[in-house]
Amino acid sequence: MTDIDQEIIDAYTVIFDGLQHLGPGDPCVTGQLVEQLQEDLPAAARVADFGCGTGASTLALAEHLPRARILALDMNEPFLAQLNAEADARGLGDRICAVTGDMGDPPPLDGVTGQFDLVWSESAIYSIGRSNALSCWHPLLKPGGWLVFSEIVWNSDADDRNKKVAEFWETEYPDITTTDAVLDELTSAGYITTDPVLATRKSWASYYEPLRKRLNVLSKREDRSPALVEVMTELEKEIEIYDSAGDEVAVAFFIAKF
Repeated sequence: MTDIDQEIIDAYTVIFDGLQHLGPGDPCVTGQLVEQLQEDLPAAARVADFGCGTGASTLALAEHLPRARILALDMNEPFLAQLNAEADARGLGDRICAVTGDMGDPPPLDGVTGQFDLVWSESAIYSIGRSNALSCWHPLLKPGGWLVFSEIVWNSDADDRNKKVAEFWETEYPDITTTDAVLDELTSAGYITTDPVLATRKSWASYYEPLRKRLNVLSKREDRSPALVEVMTELEKEIEIYDSAGDEVAVAFFIAKF
């Protein structure tokens, strides 16, 4: 990792310090989806939460699967420290193993690599590429195991999209596509798909509104590093696009079985 990479990571750590969401998400949606899968999961399920951040989804998984053992994986140690503190406060720490690592090559859980009943990932699959993730995660699942991930998708026809919004997302996230296209990718990768679930606008607001307030507070600091200013500028632009986008883009949860 270069010094510049570390400076960017440090900038993100400063910005998201104390925030619950590091991407669009809603623990209520997470809970509802887990409840739908409960009957098809063993009581003492082995679960992985990839790109867990500060643990909003990890904690929801632990609460809705009271005997599950969870590998919570992220590259940012301060985020994992925040997760561990909250997990201990809720009495969930003994079932969550929070470690730094690569989502494409995760470490063992309790000495066993893979063999997960459920692999979960919210607003993080983009970081290693959707195609790469689907390939890497497939062999980590037990036969009959489930994969659930959220992804930003187009929720409008190409001709109907706001030009500014379209240009932003196509530049920032070239992999953005439609739900049907993602379902085709899942099928091609060997998964059995179910109907995706579109999250509500609350999933966006839960992320962007606290972030907006945090950026406003940080903007008044005179000791901001160049890296922090750079990341803040990028996030402010993203919030501007969020304000303009309406329902043109959506957060979709994809639920697939091995």
